[in-house]
Amino acid sequence: MTSRTVESYRGGTAIHPYEPHVTASDTDADTETEYRYQKLKWPEINDAADAGKMVVVPVGSTEDHGPHLPLDVDQVIPETICEETVRTRDDALLFQTVTNGFLPHHMDYPGGTTVKWDRFVDYLVDVCVSLAHHGFRKILLVNGHGSNHHLVQQAARQVIVQYPEVQCGMISWWEIKEFQAAFREHAEAGARGSGHAGEMETSVYLHVDPDAVDMEKAERDISYPTGEHFYAYGLADDPEDVSTNVSMMEWWSTISETGIKGDATVATAEKGRVFVEAAVEGLHSILDEYAEFPIREIDDHHAREVDDDEYDPFRPR
Repeated sequence: MTSRTVESYRGGTAIHPYEPHVTASDTDADTETEYRYQKLKWPEINDAADAGKMVVVPVGSTEDHGPHLPLDVDQVIPETICEETVRTRDDALLFQTVTNGFLPHHMDYPGGTTVKWDRFVDYLVDVCVSLAHHGFRKILLVNGHGSNHHLVQQAARQVIVQYPEVQCGMISWWEIKEFQAAFREHAEAGARGSGHAGEMETSVYLHVDPDAVDMEKAERDISYPTGEHFYAYGLADDPEDVSTNVSMMEWWSTISETGIKGDATVATAEKGRVFVEAAVEGLHSILDEYAEFPIREIDDHHAREVDDDEYDPFRPR
């Protein structure tokens, strides 16, 4: 492959140069670099930070996913996508998965462990600030639980406010456009069949760990009410054909009779393979661009001179 140097910039000056990613096929397996953050030794952390490596952090939850799936669905899916992506690159590290999230509305079903929203945000900020403290400048949080989304986004924003020389982004894995295209092509259950523990998540889990799925207990549960503006949008829809959708999350037992919100009966491992491969392709594309995305210096526009410490009240220290 062609050798080139990718650089991050702050005020037009390169501050963390590194080489582009190399796939497993480009390297000898015996010399493949460790990609798991927690498996590195501290001198290797220094080397990784000095090399400008990105850190990818899967964020999940522990909660009910119907009678047919384990509680760790929202951990396993983003972790799988992130690991399948990062292990073939030499410009990124995979951080250990965050296993608990925000789900108080699921506590009417057994098994879930919920973290208060502010503690969850603070925890993610602390993790990412620790990474920034060690010298990492590009952090990507990949979320796997719907009700985490706005909180993971808030955490990522706070990290940048605290460390302006760091970029911290987030995406929920189902937002990856390559996955969405694959889902629209292969989904069978329609707009209402893709949700929680439905066709999408069940298919992916069948691909990743089929022995852990009890398809005899898989059901089609679309008992939740819908309208033009409420619970109206699914991944199988064309967004241009859907009216404005109001964001609302009620207690889970008022939405689902089984813990499923969708159709798990049409899930297959083959669909899951296609979905994962598409998501991995998309995450590679995101990281390729992220590696080159410039880090720019703050340029205060006040007429008066503003000292840097005047920004401290806005920073979540």
